[in-house]
Amino acid sequence: MNPSEKLLSARILTICLTISALLLSLVVYDAYAAQIQQEITDAVLNALPDLDNSLAKL
Repeated sequence: MNPSEKLLSARILTICLTISALLLSLVVYDAYAAQIQQEITDAVLNALPDLDNSLAKL
């Protein structure tokens, strides 16, 4: 096995691991998107209590 074949194997492995991590992140985000959005909204509204959120209710 020459060095270029080793590098090719390492690149393929790295790409596969990266794609797997991205897919897992997408699935987790899709499952918890509403909860994440609600927590962000609560955090912003608690940080800015004087914020007029009439537009946010639409």
